[in-house]
Amino acid sequence: MKAPAVFATGNLVFPRRLNDVWALYRLELTSYDGLTTTEKIALLGALARLIHALKTDITLHRVTRAWSAAEYEQRAIGQLDSRHGHPDEWAAHLAAHRDLLEHRQILRPEVWLAARLPSPRPDGLWSTVREAIGWEDPAGLSETRLRELATREQQLHHRIREHIACRRASTLDLQWLIRRAFTRGLGEPDLDLHHRPQAMVIANGDELRYRPLRADLLRWANHPITTTGRTLTAETEYGTSHQAHLALGALPTTVAFPGPGAELLFAPMEAAGFGVDAAVCIRHVANDRAAALVRRKVVDADNAYGEETQGAHGASTDGARRPHAARALEDYLSGDARPPLLHTSISLAVGAPTSELLDERVAQLRTLYSPVSLHRPLGDQHRLFLEHLPGHGTQIGDYADYLLVEQLGAMVPTATTHVGPDRGAYIGHTLTGSGQPVLHDPTEASRTSRPPATLLAGTLGSGKTVALQLLLHQAFLQGARIVDIDPKGDHRLDQLPAMAGHVERIELTAGPEHRGLLDPLRIAPPGTAEDLAVSFLCDVLPQPVAPEWRAEVRRAVKTVTHGDGPRCCQAVIDALRSGEDPAPRVAGVLEVYADTGLAQLGFATTDHHVDPAGGKQVTSLRIRNLPRPLPGTPRAELSEEERIGQAVLRLLAAYAMHHMGHDRSRHKALGFDEAWFLLSDAAGRRLIEHLNRWGRSENATPFLVTHLIGDAQELDNLIGTRLVFGMESDKEAAAALELLRLDPTDDRQRQRLLAFRQGACLMRDLHGRVAPVQIDPADPDLLSALDTTPPEAGA
Repeated sequence: MKAPAVFATGNLVFPRRLNDVWALYRLELTSYDGLTTTEKIALLGALARLIHALKTDITLHRVTRAWSAAEYEQRAIGQLDSRHGHPDEWAAHLAAHRDLLEHRQILRPEVWLAARLPSPRPDGLWSTVREAIGWEDPAGLSETRLRELATREQQLHHRIREHIACRRASTLDLQWLIRRAFTRGLGEPDLDLHHRPQAMVIANGDELRYRPLRADLLRWANHPITTTGRTLTAETEYGTSHQAHLALGALPTTVAFPGPGAELLFAPMEAAGFGVDAAVCIRHVANDRAAALVRRKVVDADNAYGEETQGAHGASTDGARRPHAARALEDYLSGDARPPLLHTSISLAVGAPTSELLDERVAQLRTLYSPVSLHRPLGDQHRLFLEHLPGHGTQIGDYADYLLVEQLGAMVPTATTHVGPDRGAYIGHTLTGSGQPVLHDPTEASRTSRPPATLLAGTLGSGKTVALQLLLHQAFLQGARIVDIDPKGDHRLDQLPAMAGHVERIELTAGPEHRGLLDPLRIAPPGTAEDLAVSFLCDVLPQPVAPEWRAEVRRAVKTVTHGDGPRCCQAVIDALRSGEDPAPRVAGVLEVYADTGLAQLGFATTDHHVDPAGGKQVTSLRIRNLPRPLPGTPRAELSEEERIGQAVLRLLAAYAMHHMGHDRSRHKALGFDEAWFLLSDAAGRRLIEHLNRWGRSENATPFLVTHLIGDAQELDNLIGTRLVFGMESDKEAAAALELLRLDPTDDRQRQRLLAFRQGACLMRDLHGRVAPVQIDPADPDLLSALDTTPPEAGA
């Protein structure tokens, strides 16, 4: 058995001999699904420019790493507020997540780039001969040689970082890449965390030399391999890994980008639902050599075409096309950029614990890659296996082909589907074959100085209310202070067993016992009381409000807020009554509304005190019989009851902020269903703006639920995380894509939004990543408890 590498130090790998050195890097992946067409083309260009700039042989390894549900559970447990959280209930909630996610066996892609370092200039004729035949210096690596390699690696690293974010690999990373090749399809290998490749130190005058102990790295590959026909098996301590290695056949002449036909190193692998590794071995062919090759192709194409034209049936379509294609390629290579050609072989590796499952996976992969053929060579499985080890390069030239840098870039090997933070609680999974877990951390925005508001938008029955309750429930278990504004009265948070004894439910009515509870001058946050009071009083007055009446209201409010007397709306009426015409008439009209209907919630008397709510961790605020217009109703068409209902709901939002508490070290969560009431007019949008500023500084997260996307577009910069559920109209779907900062003309995305229901949505996180997500409470009992859909008769 040969060792998988001769030596390794830092991120330098010596795969076969000491004069063949490769540098290993992990490339940063890009969440691809939510990119616009322009951004996808930019991603293609970044990889193409990188390969062009490196001017050396490289290997791209796209591999998968198991996502640990146990590690997720431990990280999430650490987010519990030890002062206010519910440790037992939180642990049980996370245990349900762990059981679900362990069953799914989540795999996440990684991309590693191995680039050959140019060899230093040989010293003398004997060094030249030794280099040519593959011999190496028996004295090993000198300190001078290692310093030269470090300098070359630093230049290479800088060149890569100019195009794609990356980090240097370690010998532990290399150990993982090699060990996992033998356990493919079985799970993650155990690593020897303290092992580093060893070398014998030899004194050579004033300089030290290092002679690697080749047998030292055999421990990384201590698994017998057997090849039988078209299958390779590795006997490991975890079981027998049955592996198939497939070589990509000829690529289509023309493909559309973006599109799955071009994205061969992303789309089929993402859709597979099981681990698929890819090794892309690239030999850099300089422009002058590439141009010479193409010129020979032009001559061959012309000769073939000439011979066909002299035949009885004339030239074929392919024969007529080849000379034009060859000349187009010649023109491309002779352009100003002087691009290289890439002599490229692409192989895929699939593993499984049984041969039957392996054959199923191979068949499924061939279907996903159709019409591109996947060859499973007989007798060459071991050589293809070696291509997947860093620095080994192409082992079978039979399936190699010449590609343009743009062709390889269009395969987008650095694309992935990922959204949400790396820590937090599980709320769902991506709607892809890999089903990546989606986490949510309600404190992330405040910690990272991002807009704290989370928007949940979608049509009726799309699942946004269940998602809101799930987010509030998880925040409650972690210890957050919760205020839930429920204008419809269909929230079921208070019915969850974990919340028993922690909920105060305030159901506001038009009765005298609640009069003045929402007086804007008593409950408004500092700096907003005057505007909120003026807005409320003018909404109560018959519409339209004459400018002179509005001026009198503002004057009276200023008098009350700057005076020494009681601060309430009844005091504003008293100030109006003592003023000059038309102020007394305004007072008379307001006096009528102060004693009737829901409007009286906003008129406190001079001796009124705000109800001391907030003694429980969760406050549920509901208004019985709140008139609600249909979403999208123009303000001018609102009835008097609907207009007053809208004004009262704004007061309710201010009241919620009033009772969220002032302990900045404790997280607060405000759930506001039917938030389109606030988004539909200027006064409501000002309150939302204040809610965001207040939330960022007070460690609070507002969750806003709305039916209409258009109302939220004006607040684009004030919204952080966005979850856009199903839409009813093409116009709303296009507006939703704009809010997600995607292309509103993308027909595929519009149709996706129109089809979404039952918790499916497009999610944009605080980092601008977008992916299709299925909200998943994980526990069927929890979903049943939160579901707002009426049960069927007899259920």
